[in-house]
Amino acid sequence: MRSLHTFRIGIAVAAIAVVAGCGAASGSSPTSTPSTAPPLAAPSDLPTITKTPKPPKEPTDNLPETGWVAGMVTQGGSGPCYGLTTDDGTRYALYNAGGITLAQNDRVRVKLESTLLRIYCGPGKLMAMVAAEPIK
Repeated sequence: MRSLHTFRIGIAVAAIAVVAGCGAASGSSPTSTPSTAPPLAAPSDLPTITKTPKPPKEPTDNLPETGWVAGMVTQGGSGPCYGLTTDDGTRYALYNAGGITLAQNDRVRVKLESTLLRIYCGPGKLMAMVAAEPIK
């Protein structure tokens, strides 16, 4: 019974293929219109890769400045994360595992170094705090 249905489906597919082939051979297809596509671009119009004359002498990824900065503590405590806003408005997220205690809203001077750690210590540029001194 099953082979009879398979045979009938095969005959139907073959008949459809023959009829579809005859319709395309008649020469007039309702979808055949002249092509109005723009011409392809000339090879001189294509983008090219250019080499730089020399590699840069200075690093192109500018790291944050290090050294001493002064500002107000925006996130205090005994660490390891702190927040600092400098006098010029730069926000720093500071990291120090040494247990320095800073009180929020205190004015301090801190020594910063760049760090390879990728942790979240709050908003701002992530830096390592090496030392801190209160400003009186």
